[in-house]
Amino acid sequence: MRIVLLDASGNICRLWKQELRRLKKELVDAMRWGDEKLEVSVFNGDIQELKLDTNKETVFFSPGNSFGGMAGGYDRALACLFSDTGDWRTIDRYVKNWIVENSQGYSAPGTAQLIRINTPDSTAWRKYRASAILHVPTMRTPESLVFSDEQTIQSVFDWTWQSLVRVRQEPSVDVFVLTGMGTGTGGLAEGLVCRVMVAAIAMFGNRLGKEVLSYLDNTQRKSSVEKKLYD
Repeated sequence: MRIVLLDASGNICRLWKQELRRLKKELVDAMRWGDEKLEVSVFNGDIQELKLDTNKETVFFSPGNSFGGMAGGYDRALACLFSDTGDWRTIDRYVKNWIVENSQGYSAPGTAQLIRINTPDSTAWRKYRASAILHVPTMRTPESLVFSDEQTIQSVFDWTWQSLVRVRQEPSVDVFVLTGMGTGTGGLAEGLVCRVMVAAIAMFGNRLGKEVLSYLDNTQRKSSVEKKLYD
């Protein structure tokens, strides 16, 4: 199983790589996805520039809003990728309608929902064998997220964890593409977001769910679980 951390921001990708290097080698080597080894890589660039091979299926993370709008930068590029015609508006309408039909029109922030999109002529399917996005709203409507550091840590950790839990339920998936959470319109601190995303992935891969509270409740000092994560 592979997780690809993708972003057009060179700084975000640099921070992800920095956080991955901080992890203990034995912890990285022990990361598992069920019975499979879990590997994490970083790609700096646009979605369409990503190159990967898979014999199974790829899922792309969508950090959209609660009503399914896909007009924002990353989400618009994702919508273009999944459209048979390259017109992002068709996928924008599809996702909004899906949320109306499956969530009564509103998907609360942090809700992880796998939305299947049957577009066999799309670049998403032809290039990546991708027929679904994982929709995890990071905000109700497009706006700046005025979070404290503690709120950022708790929110980003939960968004990441819920994403992994949902994708883990799909045995046909062997590539999951994530992007920075709340770092665009939301304006969350990039360093903090990258640190928490990598920590959540490492803890998930090592089945450290029972130690999540230790990590989240000790944001001002080094917790016992952080001593397990880092040298």
